[in-house]
Amino acid sequence: MKNEFLYPELETDKTAIAAFNDAQSARTEAQFCDADYHREVARAVEILEDDSYLRGVVQRGEWLYNFLHNADHPKGLWRRIPATETPTIDSAWQPVFDLDAFCTRTGEDWHWRGAVSAYFDPECVLLALSWKGSDQTRYLEWDPLAQMPVPGGFDLGPERNDVNWSAPGELLYSTSTGEGAATRSGWAGRVLRLKRGMALADAPVVFEAEPEDLLAFAFAHPASDGATLEATVRFKAIGDSEAVLHPEGIGGPAIALPSPANTYVLLSPKHYAYIAADEGPDPPGALVLCEVGGTTRRVVFTPRPYCAVDHFMVRHEWLIWIETDRMQPSICALDLRRPDAEPVTIAPPCEAETMYLGEHDPNLPWDGPLQLTTSGFLQPQVSWIFEMKDEPSDIIFRKLTETKPLFDASGMEVRLESAVSEDGTEVPYHIVLPKDREGSVPVLQYGYGGFAASMAPFYHGVLGTLWLSRGNGYVLAYIRGGGEFGTDWHHAAKGHARHKAFEDFAAVAADLTQKGYTTTQQLACHGGSNGGLLCSVMLTRYPERFGAVWASVSVTDMLRFHLFPAGAAWIDEYGDPDDPKDREMLLRYSPMHNVANNKERAYPVALIDTNDSDDRVDPSHSRRFSAALAEAGQPFWFHTKSGGHGGGGSTLQQAQDAALGYAFLRHALGAG
Repeated sequence: MKNEFLYPELETDKTAIAAFNDAQSARTEAQFCDADYHREVARAVEILEDDSYLRGVVQRGEWLYNFLHNADHPKGLWRRIPATETPTIDSAWQPVFDLDAFCTRTGEDWHWRGAVSAYFDPECVLLALSWKGSDQTRYLEWDPLAQMPVPGGFDLGPERNDVNWSAPGELLYSTSTGEGAATRSGWAGRVLRLKRGMALADAPVVFEAEPEDLLAFAFAHPASDGATLEATVRFKAIGDSEAVLHPEGIGGPAIALPSPANTYVLLSPKHYAYIAADEGPDPPGALVLCEVGGTTRRVVFTPRPYCAVDHFMVRHEWLIWIETDRMQPSICALDLRRPDAEPVTIAPPCEAETMYLGEHDPNLPWDGPLQLTTSGFLQPQVSWIFEMKDEPSDIIFRKLTETKPLFDASGMEVRLESAVSEDGTEVPYHIVLPKDREGSVPVLQYGYGGFAASMAPFYHGVLGTLWLSRGNGYVLAYIRGGGEFGTDWHHAAKGHARHKAFEDFAAVAADLTQKGYTTTQQLACHGGSNGGLLCSVMLTRYPERFGAVWASVSVTDMLRFHLFPAGAAWIDEYGDPDDPKDREMLLRYSPMHNVANNKERAYPVALIDTNDSDDRVDPSHSRRFSAALAEAGQPFWFHTKSGGHGGGGSTLQQAQDAALGYAFLRHALGAG
């Protein structure tokens, strides 16, 4: 076991980095980019550019908006129709912003990150554009009708930032540019009141995070009395926020929203709510409702084993949330107009493995209709509009959009199973399989297990076409460290208990072979980011349980992750490498420092891929880990892709990334 800085040239030496990337990526492409790969790329592009269905339709004022990918717009086209019309593929959609044309005109690779419209005028729009897919975002004021930048309008970044409209011609702008503006994690820590035409250096500072915080931002919305309500929020760590309301604007009287540490507050002008953490009077995972400026507080949901609040929304008159019981979702609500009201369950419009609540009009965060999105592994996505009535039994769900089936799922089935981890904890997982299988099949096992992120069944046309339709299986493992089963499930694998996430994932792998779904030689695992760390640990700690490992944009050096700006935000989750006790713990599982020589322990073949513009998990993690595997004589393939932490921006880039991974799996597992 080593603890020194390994392969430093692959972190800092541009010549060495280019040589390694070029040689290893070329070797990988020569192996896997055959005729079958190119056919699969074409099939994936066809799916990603299929414009015969709608999804992601939202309302902004008098218009319905939709972001489209098709053959003419592989990067995307933002478009709209009047809100009085029913959205269909044949509607007379008006173009608003052509991302492909904009990239051609500017000579830069921009990725769509959405748009921010003003609460007082939905036609006041700021486009959010990521530079090369990174966390560096440019906000550009755009005229939706003229389809051009607003003359003399805002053009901010790219940088790590955040923005919200506060008044006509005025923003609350969170910036990381300038002396002391960035937090130690590199995110925006300073909030400016910025007027159109004003330089950042001249804008007054209205709020600042503490240096050790993660980030800070502010927003403005109309209050119930017609006035403007402003709020400041500082995140002390991921999932740990402190919100303050300013009824007369930032700088005036303030109303703090008291809540325990390690939680995140959502609010309306009259109420706020949060999921209780490990500090405070309530059980971790409880949903707590409070009055703004008052003393009334109420626990509206008490956690039970494998039952949790997935997400919630605070409205003027209702608290509404999705509750899951062993991954089965239900819609629950509480009438805020009645102090004696009890939670009620709302009958959904259909059965679904996954349900998600969102605003139909983001300019009406506390009023107006809501959207419910339903989906599942084999169930295409459907979006429904509904409004909260006086009686939940009166709710009518209206279908807004529906995704057509993108692959034939008639011969497939979904099962909910569970494994038993080393400490006796039951670990649920979903598995998608061919119904008529005879014996074992190749299986891809996916997991994340960190930062309280919740995995849930999802419909993915490329996965279904390139993997499931070939007779293979897919597993989604709900391991500790995630948020699927509440706060305790997350905390159970934080810091010095991180090993439990790894033990859970390995237990699922063992369970799959014990139950005969697959064999070790037919089983692969995949994960990205923190999930890439998970899979890298599977390679170095549990190599006998897998036939292949696919680790994407991975964290692999647990002694240096905090030295990159974004990595400092992960100390609360992983531990502090500068603390001797934490360092010893991190060193025990750090993939970079635990690669065994192939003469001592044989590893399954691995695909290590990363993205060249990733400024969240530095690509040097993947390069240096691959170099360690090479020195140890372990089998691996390495590939650098174009894009940021989330991958490439065009449909072709996304298709190539997916097809390469599935080509690797077919070769490694002998899969169809």
